[in-house]
Amino acid sequence: MRKKWFSTDKYPGIRWQQHPKRKHGVRFDRHFGYRFMFQGKRYEGFLGWETEGWSELKAHTKKELYLENVKKGHGPTSPIEEAEQSREAIQAEKRKDISFETYFNNRYLPEARTRKKPHTIRTEEQHLRDWLSPQLNGKPMRSITPDDIEQIKLAVLDKGRTLRTAQHVLAVFRLVWNHARKRRIVETDSPTRAIEIGKINNERTRFLKPEEAQKLLETVKGLDEGAYELTLAALYTGARLGELTSLTWSAIDIQEKSITLLHTKTGKPRALPMANPLFEILKTKNEGAPEDLVFTNSKGERWREAPWGFRQAIKDLKFNEGRSDKREWICFHSLRHTAASMMMTAGVDVRTIQTHFGWSTLAMLQRYTHAMDESKRAAVNSLEKALAKRPTGKVIQGSWGAKHNG
Repeated sequence: MRKKWFSTDKYPGIRWQQHPKRKHGVRFDRHFGYRFMFQGKRYEGFLGWETEGWSELKAHTKKELYLENVKKGHGPTSPIEEAEQSREAIQAEKRKDISFETYFNNRYLPEARTRKKPHTIRTEEQHLRDWLSPQLNGKPMRSITPDDIEQIKLAVLDKGRTLRTAQHVLAVFRLVWNHARKRRIVETDSPTRAIEIGKINNERTRFLKPEEAQKLLETVKGLDEGAYELTLAALYTGARLGELTSLTWSAIDIQEKSITLLHTKTGKPRALPMANPLFEILKTKNEGAPEDLVFTNSKGERWREAPWGFRQAIKDLKFNEGRSDKREWICFHSLRHTAASMMMTAGVDVRTIQTHFGWSTLAMLQRYTHAMDESKRAAVNSLEKALAKRPTGKVIQGSWGAKHNG
């Protein structure tokens, strides 16, 4: 037998059923419910017992809230939805108590592996293991403060590492933090924003001498032919690694002996004449389709980093041995600096060099002042030699020395 529903005109849409035995004071306990219509759809449900604190007024207030949510299109419209949203809110709060390390390993890392290179992932994991975890020590992300980040920076520097390393470590923290912020685990800007790193000077000051460059080419060639071709191309064009590894046959003009770099740092294509040693290599290679890569590794794939053959040659030649300052280390990018330095030494005018290397300003040429000075000294020496003799062949001792002839 179905229980009978009761209601009053005072609170439309509110009704209740009486418990057959259980009392609430002098009355039988009442179980309140509600119902209402909106745009042809009925909404109804149970709310609770009078012994649990429900009343006609309270039931009416809750019904009006559900009706308003239905009209607005958001918010709970029933006790079931309200309970579910409450559970989700509790879970969301619990998720906000997640530690940085746990979030990195369980949330950030699986997603990052789908879009980042393996060596990048290894570097980020190393920064977490060596610098971030020891300082944060399981602290919830939303409790991390700028002071915590400052301690991380100081820990890096206290171990004798450079400001650049500290910058890289904090960059990993910021990446993970922003990843969490997009997923509403944290709500504020990264605390790294409050940290001053200081001015970093990572300008490389060392280039290869011509004889060193030649020795490097010979050594690389003995290790890996593909690495040799890429190294030679870098030396004879001054192009960046990424510009060469993305070079396709459509950018090679064998007839005109020219190369057009399309994927440049500035985004502006850069056309370069082809030196004979590079021309000899390219004309003997099997030219592929226009979209095929010119320089590939042993698997026929694009180089993702400096070739092993190049790196091994640097070790074999001991170019970096005994040098503690990494700015003095020879790396693949040093080939670009070497090319610029040699051009400067040869007396090529600065505007031509600027155009060749794709520099938007002449500021980059400041690091090659030593080469410019050598060129100027050679020019002055030649001038001195030319002016040191008269047409008769007799030596003139001008204002630098003693007396003049004649």
